[in-house]
Amino acid sequence: LVVIVIGVMLLLGNLNSLIKQGIETAGPEILKASVTLDSVDISVSSGSGELKGLTVGNPRGYETDYAFNLVRIKFEVNPESLTSDKFQVKDILIDAPKIIFDGGFKKNNLTKLQENAQSFADSLTGGKKEQSETSSSGGKKILIDHVKIQNASVSVNMGILKGQPLTVPLPTIELRDIGKKKDASISDAFGEILGAINKSVLPAVQGGVGNVL
Repeated sequence: LVVIVIGVMLLLGNLNSLIKQGIETAGPEILKASVTLDSVDISVSSGSGELKGLTVGNPRGYETDYAFNLVRIKFEVNPESLTSDKFQVKDILIDAPKIIFDGGFKKNNLTKLQENAQSFADSLTGGKKEQSETSSSGGKKILIDHVKIQNASVSVNMGILKGQPLTVPLPTIELRDIGKKKDASISDAFGEILGAINKSVLPAVQGGVGNVL
C-alpha cells in the first residue's frame, strides 16, 4: 500500500512533465514535423490547465520558421476520464496563434500536415476504407466537446508575392463534439482540427493575395 501511494504521488508530481514529454513524442510521429512545448500546467483536481509555447514545425520540403506558434492554450479536461478508455477534453481555447502559410493554394505546409495526420490515422486502421466502416483504433480514444481558435493571424509565403510581406487575420474557428459520433484517436482529432484551420486559411490567403497583386 505504501509503495502504491508513493507511486501515485510521484505520478501526480510529474504529471506536467509527462504530458510535455508525451506531446513532444507523439506530435512528430503524427505530423512528421517537429513539435516543441515550453511548459504544461494542469490541476488534477479541477482538470483545468494551460500549455505554453507550443510550436509545430514544418514538414519536409518547407523552409519557413514554423507552421504554428501557439503562445498559450487553455483547456479543461474531465479528470475522471484520465483512466478511462476515452479521454474527454471539455474545452480548448487557443488565443492569438501565429500561423505561417508556405506554398501554393493546392499544396502547402498546412495541407501537408493534415495529410500526415490522416496518413498516421489510416496506418492504425489498415486504410481509409476500413477506417470509414469501423471506429478508429490504435491507442486511447479522445472526445473533445469544444474547440475555439480566436484572434489568429496568418503570414503568407508564396512565390507570386516575390518576397512582399503579407499577414491576414482569420475569423474565429469553433468545433464541437470531435469523437462523439464515431470514436476518434488523437491523430483523428489532429486531422479534424487542422482541416478546419485549412478551410478557414485558404479563402483568407486568397483574399489577401488578391488585394496586393
